[in-house]
Amino acid sequence: MGHKRANTRRRTSESEEWAEGTGAGSPWSLVMVFFFLTSVFLFLRSPYFSVRNYIITGANRVPHDEIIARCSQKSSNIFDFDLDKAEKTIQSSPWIKQVRCARKLPNTIMIDIVERIPVAFAPVDGKIWLVDADGRVLQEDDGVFSDLIALTGIQGVLAPGQFLGPEYEWGLKIIAGLGPVSRSKVIELNIEGEECTLILDDSCVVFMGEYESNAEFRIGLLESIIAELEEQGQLAEYIDLRFDKHAVKLRL
Repeated sequence: MGHKRANTRRRTSESEEWAEGTGAGSPWSLVMVFFFLTSVFLFLRSPYFSVRNYIITGANRVPHDEIIARCSQKSSNIFDFDLDKAEKTIQSSPWIKQVRCARKLPNTIMIDIVERIPVAFAPVDGKIWLVDADGRVLQEDDGVFSDLIALTGIQGVLAPGQFLGPEYEWGLKIIAGLGPVSRSKVIELNIEGEECTLILDDSCVVFMGEYESNAEFRIGLLESIIAELEEQGQLAEYIDLRFDKHAVKLRL
């Protein structure tokens, strides 16, 4: 038995000597790991990974310099660049509907932009504002966009980036839902209270009434009525879609 215990102690001693020889758990191995991690950290923090380039796609109305200024951050290191923060600050621009930022190593930020498109102009308080389908006020009209519908009856003061209130949603829904024939004919949409009235380019008045669950049906009905009038070469004095049974008064 004594002989067996001696052999066991000898094997244990040999195992410990082998572990020490291979450096397992030795201070040198810890030092090597420390220097390796430090080197990696310094490399990742080196100027090689400083953001130097911005590749912007989809921006036509918003200047590239403005987009870059909006997403500038304290740290220049690409790994510290907060993509979510950049997207939020860029999207605060009135013209920008969607934005997607991504890193491209070693030093480039990719920015993909979806801009808003005006569908109407709103004359308010002596100024004319461009408005998109979501009701966001973009800027004062600069004459670049044509074939926009006049959105009248808006109360209050407007400013870039502001969204029109819920009382204008029905009017915006009508504009967004117009078919190609009616869209080419409508020149003005007036909002008074909860009712909307359209003016066509031949002075025909269309009473759309208040918003109801069959709103899409009324918008589609307007398209078919205008198309039929054009096909027959007739002009209408007014088209009334406020009730279940629509009315069309022809011009004599």
